[in-house]
Amino acid sequence: MHYYFPGMIVGFILLQTAIVAPTLFKKLDIKDFGTVIRALWPKFFLCLSVFGAATLVTLYFHDDPSVYHYGIAGSTTVFAFICYAIIPATNRATDEGNQKLFKVLHKVSVYLTVIVLLLNIAFLFG
Repeated sequence: MHYYFPGMIVGFILLQTAIVAPTLFKKLDIKDFGTVIRALWPKFFLCLSVFGAATLVTLYFHDDPSVYHYGIAGSTTVFAFICYAIIPATNRATDEGNQKLFKVLHKVSVYLTVIVLLLNIAFLFG
């Protein structure tokens, strides 16, 4: 059971980044795309945080949890919450035309999401 949530995390990230976001970008004009993404992305990161926390709970009740798995689940929860927490600053930077700050915050979000993806893939091998 403790593999269930890391699998959901991997699937959710791949669905959001490989299918949902590119499709919206191709099908919506930039203003509508921005509106939809601002509504969608916070929910995405909150879900990842909840899935990470759920992994921690399942590990607690697992017969022989490893520190490795706890580290991945904890990192997932924290990294996803950091991404969620920087959304207002990222949106403000966009609204104010501060491209430099936007690029930094966006890169932080992207890198942390990739790390979460890779960690949860690695979860299977620990």
